[in-house]
Amino acid sequence: SRDGKRLHVVFTDYDDNKNSPAPQRFYNPRYDRLVNNEWKYNLSYLSIDLRNHAVYNADGASVTTPVDLDYAKAHCRIWDTEWRGAGIPPVVCLDGKDEPSFLHVLSGKNIRSHDYYYVHRKKGRWKQTLIRSSNHQWNSGHLSRDAKGILHAYLIVGEGYLAGGYMDKHGGGRIEEWVSADKGSSWKKLRDVTPGQKPYQGWRFNNVQPVVRPDGSIVEGMLLFYGWKDKDLPEASAFLLHE
Repeated sequence: SRDGKRLHVVFTDYDDNKNSPAPQRFYNPRYDRLVNNEWKYNLSYLSIDLRNHAVYNADGASVTTPVDLDYAKAHCRIWDTEWRGAGIPPVVCLDGKDEPSFLHVLSGKNIRSHDYYYVHRKKGRWKQTLIRSSNHQWNSGHLSRDAKGILHAYLIVGEGYLAGGYMDKHGGGRIEEWVSADKGSSWKKLRDVTPGQKPYQGWRFNNVQPVVRPDGSIVEGMLLFYGWKDKDLPEASAFLLHE
């Protein structure tokens, strides 16, 4: 939270058995096929009062810790994604009342189609608003709210599913900025912020994130991300967007 008194936590369901997993553990009934253990499902939320370590769910009810999968499903879940999966957890954004909303990328009609959603609470119910398609489940964007209350979503996008290569296997593409002036109910593309200089033509970019101060506060008008050109070479360059 902005006052440093509360920690917002959003998390997914995830089978982390990497040592000797039985393949059937990763069967996805929605797509009727095996996936891998990197697929993450559903969204759950809790908050922690850092003054007394009390834990609460989205409705303000007390949460008993530690939280396991069954308990999270019963008390903390805010979105049953019905076996649509993601590679990364969502981005958290707070409004002026310290209420959280989220940006989440999720699979769609098949395991190679993906979409960005704005997840927020309206009149006590959690809503998911489609923003735009994406090209990988590991595409990591950023969500912010400016002083006028306008939401800004920085999305990683591309044509066709991105596959193969040491770098490309975890997503990447162009960076687009989308905005919403009606509290996330509708979205429109504002601009493409992908580096357009000649040396970076053909590059891919990922992991848009804010610049933060030592106290955790965000520096307005600055974003960090990284990019690469060779899909097989494990090298990338860092970029700073400063406006």
